[in-house]
Order: sequence, then structure tokens, then C-alpha cells
Amino acid sequence: MERIAAHIPAQIAVPQSHVTVAGLRRALGDCVLALSFMLAMIPAGRELSFTLAGTANVVWIAGAAIMAVMSFARFTPRSATVNPRTLAASGGMLILPCFMRPTNPSTGALATTGLIFELFGVVLTQVARVYMGRSFGILPAKRGIVCKGPFRWVRHPIYFGWLILSIGYAMSYVSERNTILIAVTLPFMVWRISQEEQHLTADPDYRRYVGLVRYRLFPGLV
Repeated sequence: MERIAAHIPAQIAVPQSHVTVAGLRRALGDCVLALSFMLAMIPAGRELSFTLAGTANVVWIAGAAIMAVMSFARFTPRSATVNPRTLAASGGMLILPCFMRPTNPSTGALATTGLIFELFGVVLTQVARVYMGRSFGILPAKRGIVCKGPFRWVRHPIYFGWLILSIGYAMSYVSERNTILIAVTLPFMVWRISQEEQHLTADPDYRRYVGLVRYRLFPGLV
């Protein structure tokens, strides 16, 4: 018995998880963001059909679903800027397109072009995310510099893809409401990009990256 007891550790350390206010706040933010994208799927889900417009809804649902899932797959940033301005810019850029509605389906060349835009937008955002890994974020933050893949052409390919996806959906369902939402989304996106780049300017690696990749959003334009 003494020999057996000698091999039993006196104390077994049990790993403990610590819940922090910052962690809860981040988890709540992830849930709210994911919920907003899931709610954006509902109107499109009611209009599924074997038509170009119906396919456009499928693509929109897929894009919104991926955005919702990616809301949870993120690294904790090394630094972040969280204030009413960054919340407003990020929320406007991401949530406003979610209020578009599938009314007045397009036909012919416009419907085909809209679907092509959507597909391109989804593919671009997902390819960019593959290169970005879990560094994806919503608010301006520092999670590391990515300069490969689509990031060689523009500094913010995920935002570019999200905008193209949204424009494609608006083309598939042309209405005054959808057109206004797209027009209002663009300045919010530019505002959000400016905030992120201001946050990252202190990083010499990012300054070198800006020197190599001239355009923020649209290759050859902006």
C-alpha cells in the first residue's frame, strides 16, 4: 500500500476558466452582429424560386450566413478603437444593406448582371477571409497585417466584396428603397475604412503595406 500511495500525486491541478467583463462584452457583440446577419436572411428566404431572382436570394442568404458564422471566428485584437463613431460607421456599413427587400425582381440582362455581381462578391469576400484567417474583425483593430491574395490589389477586399454583393442584390431587385440603402452604405464604408487606417497608421508594417498597395476599395479608382 505504501508503494502505491507513493505514486499518487498529492494534488491534481484542475484548469480553471476565467470569465471577464471584456470577454462577455466581446461575446455579446459577436452575438448581436451574427443575429443581424441572420435576420437579413429572412426576407430573402421567403422568395426562393427556380429563377434568376430566386437564385439571387440563395446567393444573398449564403453570403449573410457566412458573415454570421465568421462573427464568432475571430482573434482577440491586440488593440481596438471602440467609440460611438466606430460603432456607427461599422453598423452602417454592415447593417444597412440587410434592410434591402426582394421586391420588383429584375429580368433579362439586368437580372443576369446582378447575379454575377453577387457571385463575385461572395467569392471575393471568402477568398479574402481564407487569407485573413481568424484575423477578421468588425471594429477598427490591430490583428496583424495581411498582404497576400486579394490584399495585393486593394487594402480592404472584404468590404469591397460585401459592397459588390449588396449592389448585385439591389440590381436583382431594383427599387427606390434598395437603391437608397446602397447609396447610403458607401459613405459609411469609406468612413469605416478611414477609421481603421487611422488606427493602424502607427504600425510601420502597415505603412509599408500602404506604400505597396495604393487603392483602398476599388482597383484603379479609390
